[in-house]
Amino acid sequence: MSDTENEGSGRSIRARVMRAETALWILALLAILYTAYLAQNLVAPVTAAVVGSFILMPLMRAAPFRFLPDALSAAIMVVAILGALGGAIYMLAEPAAQWTARIPAAIEEFEQRSSEISEPVEAMRRASEQVEELARVRGGQERQTVVVKEPPLMEQMLEVAGQKGTSFLIFIVLLYFLLATGELLRDRIIRSARRLTDKEKARRILRSIEREISTYLFSISLINAGLGLCIGVSLWALGLPNAALWGVVAALLNFVPYAGAAAGMALTTLVAFIAFDDLGRIIAVPAIYFLWNLFESQFVTPSVLGRRHTLNAAVVFLSIVFWGWMWGVIGAVLAVPILVIMNTCFAQIEGLRKFSIFIDGSPRPGPHPDGSQLPD
Repeated sequence: MSDTENEGSGRSIRARVMRAETALWILALLAILYTAYLAQNLVAPVTAAVVGSFILMPLMRAAPFRFLPDALSAAIMVVAILGALGGAIYMLAEPAAQWTARIPAAIEEFEQRSSEISEPVEAMRRASEQVEELARVRGGQERQTVVVKEPPLMEQMLEVAGQKGTSFLIFIVLLYFLLATGELLRDRIIRSARRLTDKEKARRILRSIEREISTYLFSISLINAGLGLCIGVSLWALGLPNAALWGVVAALLNFVPYAGAAAGMALTTLVAFIAFDDLGRIIAVPAIYFLWNLFESQFVTPSVLGRRHTLNAAVVFLSIVFWGWMWGVIGAVLAVPILVIMNTCFAQIEGLRKFSIFIDGSPRPGPHPDGSQLPD
């Protein structure tokens, strides 16, 4: 056999091996994602705790926490989170209950207002059912009704509450341990690398993830707080009851790009329909919500975050859709932080740096925090 034939045979074998390795990597990735989907009540809070630890670790090194034991600093932060959450629930519980009590009357009023449209539709539906029933009788078929017995509503609610409560407990406890032992875990990860260059790369990746994700979410939190304040004041000036509640809701929903704004507009439209009788103010409420969101997304956020934290809008949307489908609301909230972490890791690893081009949303991706330059 000639050298040319041997070389061609070797290339063919290497190509088959590479295809087999690629197929195995794809199968492994699908298996991981499928496991994450099935075990979402466990994996989602664990992921949220890891993201939360990256956000809060820079505070652990800031005064006065750096002078305290790590366990005490972590306990203070976790207690502060629980206190803020409990205070928010206490303040918003009464107005939320008031609006919930008005929903049945609003539905009845909506049915009355839309009767001119719904009556012809209902007549068509009844006629269709009569025609279908007549066809069954003439065909000699007896109509059989299948009744699916579902668990009582209270039982379903208790089951969901138990699952979510367990997930929240996992999140809080794991967040505490990650904060209390964060430096130790970081040291173990760095020491596990074999070569000195790999140790330095691991240290740089961890620091970059902390800096990028904490800066990004801190900036987004300030922007969303300002947006909620503007929307709440505008709705209060319009005369909407409990306008502060809807300002807080707008700020929280805006943590989910695109979907949060759409859900907020739909919710405020329903609220305006309940609260007002004249069409002008009903239309003004979602219009105000839309205009403030437009101003925030097109002017405020790009100016505050700048080019450093710009992400590809299409990739952000796909990330929200994917993680929202995987884990529901918590997945949609974690979608952008997960994308920021992935982009930071890709930018620091030479073999994966090219993928950062697709996640980066700037017109011409430039140098990253580590000083590297993405290829043109």
